[in-house]
Amino acid sequence: MAIVDRGRVTDAITSLEGGMDSGRSPSLIEKNQVFYAQNVTFRGGFARTRAGFRRAKLNSSAAATALKDDKFQGSHYYQHSDGSGSMIAVAGGNVYKISANGSNWDVTDITNSVTLSSTVSRVHFLQAENYLIIQDGSNRAWIWDGSGGATASDASTKQVPVGTAMAYGNGRIWVANGRTLTAGDILNLVTGEAGTASILTFTENDYLAGGGSFTVPVGTSDITSLEFISAPNTALGHGELIVFTADAVTSVRVPVDRNDWFALQDPIQKVILINNGAVGDHTVEHVSGDLYFRSRDGIRSLIMAVRDQSQYGNTPISREMARILKYDNPTYFAETSSVLFNNRYLCTALPVNDESRGVAYKGLVALDYDLVGGLKGKLPMAYDGFWSLDVTRNSSDYTLQFLQLAVGNFSGTERCFAMVRNESMDTEMWELRLDTDEIFDVDLDSSGNALNQKITAQIETPSFNFGTPGSAKELESADIWMDELTGGTISFDVDFHPDQYPCWIDWQNWDVIAEYTASSCESFVDAQVQYRPRMRIGRPIDDAEPAVDKRFNMGWEFAARIKWKGQGRLKLLRLNARTIQEEPYADVLIDGASKVIACDCLSGVSSATNK
Repeated sequence: MAIVDRGRVTDAITSLEGGMDSGRSPSLIEKNQVFYAQNVTFRGGFARTRAGFRRAKLNSSAAATALKDDKFQGSHYYQHSDGSGSMIAVAGGNVYKISANGSNWDVTDITNSVTLSSTVSRVHFLQAENYLIIQDGSNRAWIWDGSGGATASDASTKQVPVGTAMAYGNGRIWVANGRTLTAGDILNLVTGEAGTASILTFTENDYLAGGGSFTVPVGTSDITSLEFISAPNTALGHGELIVFTADAVTSVRVPVDRNDWFALQDPIQKVILINNGAVGDHTVEHVSGDLYFRSRDGIRSLIMAVRDQSQYGNTPISREMARILKYDNPTYFAETSSVLFNNRYLCTALPVNDESRGVAYKGLVALDYDLVGGLKGKLPMAYDGFWSLDVTRNSSDYTLQFLQLAVGNFSGTERCFAMVRNESMDTEMWELRLDTDEIFDVDLDSSGNALNQKITAQIETPSFNFGTPGSAKELESADIWMDELTGGTISFDVDFHPDQYPCWIDWQNWDVIAEYTASSCESFVDAQVQYRPRMRIGRPIDDAEPAVDKRFNMGWEFAARIKWKGQGRLKLLRLNARTIQEEPYADVLIDGASKVIACDCLSGVSSATNK
């Protein structure tokens, strides 16, 4: 039976399949959206704590120490010819292979005295067949076949030229440098060899009229990335080569057959997107038959951008994340990194630069493609919000900084790894787990033992008008329903603010304890996830609001912020208010005195006073 209380009004959120949207006012977003979300996922329709990260335990070799201590310059997944995989990382100009050894990881130096710059911010990777190629933009390419010693590309035999972006498709390696791109010799699909040499050589371009390089159209900047678009139902699965610059996107279509290549006068080039392109080599990701990338004005989809080219103000698809992305410094766009993992596009955001150790990022923007789906249909993609990796070490709290993301296949399982920078500016490797695999962020103590770190999640609700815009209300209480509680003590912290007041007001804090079993069949008692229905949040404070002659708990709209530290899922939040009588014809008093409203920089909680 509903509560019968004359004058009582309520407003609420429950399913939040619309995700985060900070591109509109909290008063305008839908009830299935939030204005801000951190460390949550909306997959399944409700807001719950994101999956955990787990720190990789690296061996104690000299190579592991050097990787930790030197300037990080890039990472990449490499698949060996036997199907196994390794992570490759470059630091201080040296190349390291990171291979799984049970639950630990072995780090070995595979540089083999091949010179790479120790100062460049990011190097560029490409795997073509069994060859791994690394470029620093100035020295000859570093080449490794997965087993023997690495070599530098040989200029005398016209091997891979110097470049800053690479792609492999339709049997050829492509290398870009500045505004030019060059194609290598084609792979023979029967013998596995390329003509009379290997796919590392660049000799067939010599037959092209006018020389061996193509140039992007005049008016575009340097090439930032090369990617082949996916082409299903073809022999190789590759379509046109997509050439990105910072301010345009061009497609290049060239013959696959070698004889047609020799007869080619010029490749067929088309400018497919004007004014916006990819800002860096590590930001472009394949999503089905589309390419997603970080542009100067946000995150873009190539298909959507081309489709909307004739529309007024061709906009990115990331206005919902404006609260985060607006703080990205364009100086560091080129170091941005992204991956597609577990049906999410993850992209680094909020850069931090260190003069000696380079650029890192405070967290990730998460775009979910599989929010709610099934045979009856699929909901549109939505943003999970901002994900950060926060740890407590030596009784102090730190936010680890993301350097680069990489995804690869290990023993038949797709896994996502992040190279991060810790509080001592050292490099660590962490793995992002699947949604149900980890309820903690798992750090390592000084002895290498697992150390569970509870994840702090938070959301900011829409601004509720209780269905009566323009009517005055008094906020009386709130009720919150949570389930999937596990992992021990879960701490809650709820704040609110009236109308457009810029700070949050402390409302109520409390804990619940949901015991859990660390692993199944660990004991005769298998502790299950728990729920707590209708946890009551009491009446907010009656203090006077600075700069406005009214109480904090009196207003026309109210918004709430809910934080919980630990694993849980928010099922329903209901705010309870009471309509109050306003004087219908009273004079409006306007105070012209100077006022100050100040918020705490870290928590956003009100520290304001009248002045």
